[in-house]
Amino acid sequence: MLEIARRILRRKPELVSPLPGEVFLNLGCGDKILPNYINVDVAASRKGQVPDVCCDLRSLSFPDAYADQILSVHVVEHFYQWEIRPVLLEWVRVLKPGGKLILELPNLLNAAKELLRHPEKAAQADREGALTMWVLYGDPAWKDPLMCHRWGYTPNSMKQLLVDLGLEHVRQEPAQFKKREPRDMRIVGQKPVNEKTDRSYV
Repeated sequence: MLEIARRILRRKPELVSPLPGEVFLNLGCGDKILPNYINVDVAASRKGQVPDVCCDLRSLSFPDAYADQILSVHVVEHFYQWEIRPVLLEWVRVLKPGGKLILELPNLLNAAKELLRHPEKAAQADREGALTMWVLYGDPAWKDPLMCHRWGYTPNSMKQLLVDLGLEHVRQEPAQFKKREPRDMRIVGQKPVNEKTDRSYV
């Protein structure tokens, strides 16, 4: 397993998890290169940071049942609503049976509450809008269409999506990146050992 990872990476093989047989992917890493993960992004670099693997997240350059864990931080909201099911199924394809999918993303429900609570202040494009407008549309400072948000999720809608796709033990956990709660959320699910994920959306 480690040798497969090293052939894919062709550099920085130390980023493969040191635990025998375990591989961790950071999908849509952007400029956040994490140690002990294979960092994957569609952009060749962001802020001078280069991913280990550059590929379209809709079609990953990894074999079936390859990763023990997939982490994706503030990525799913960058896909259109009609894309997300096939995208997530592609990611689940790469997970080993029993593997964990971890998604962190903005919490649309909290953004709506904040916008209603402070409509003038929260509607700004600068950091005043980080809890609201950025959740809806992305940070405009990037000036990059790839960084725009295309759909939003509440904790329940994202959990239901993962359940619909056949993942098990779907739950919300404390967010660990970006602004964390209450602006952001972490939703976790596991690929069933019997691999009966719903592929009807592919």
